[in-house]
Amino acid sequence: MGSREEILSRIAKVKPAGNELPEDLSFIPGTGNLLESFVQTARNNGSQVTFVENTEEVLTYLKENIASDKRIISNINALKENLYSDSDEITDSHELENVEVALIEGSIGVAENAAVWITEKQMKYRALPFITQHLFVILAADKIVALMHDAYKIIEIEGGFSSFISGPSKTADIEQSLVIGAHGARSHHIFIMNNQ
Repeated sequence: MGSREEILSRIAKVKPAGNELPEDLSFIPGTGNLLESFVQTARNNGSQVTFVENTEEVLTYLKENIASDKRIISNINALKENLYSDSDEITDSHELENVEVALIEGSIGVAENAAVWITEKQMKYRALPFITQHLFVILAADKIVALMHDAYKIIEIEGGFSSFISGPSKTADIEQSLVIGAHGARSHHIFIMNNQ
């Protein structure tokens, strides 16, 4: 037996026994007001939250708060006609470098961390939510679940790229200096649509 085999054999002898995972990972009760929890957590993460009744209110908000010369891209049919300024499909992500606002619809919101599940189909371009200066997400109020465990049970993986996004991009170095927008959007705004 060579030294490699001897080392591996010794490691195998002292390896601790594994522990079985619990059958039910929903160890935090999903009680309480999910919408209220989601909003509070989102604000704690640095996101801005606005309640809207329909996409017209989103459009009004953008027209009142975003300068008309700023580039806005959306893949939401009800808004694309008013906001999407590019007549041709973008084939190179470098063409997204001057996007000021990306407006994307989210599929699921998670109350415990205010993460929003966004699929590649909703993004349209994989780089869009990360290269834009300001990320705006529309989320239906009835699509909020309590925990990531709950979200994983219902998300549909259709191939391609999908991501949970929570708050604006931020990082802190060893000197504990917080930098917003270091690796992605400088701001994150969630429009919660009341669909009662």
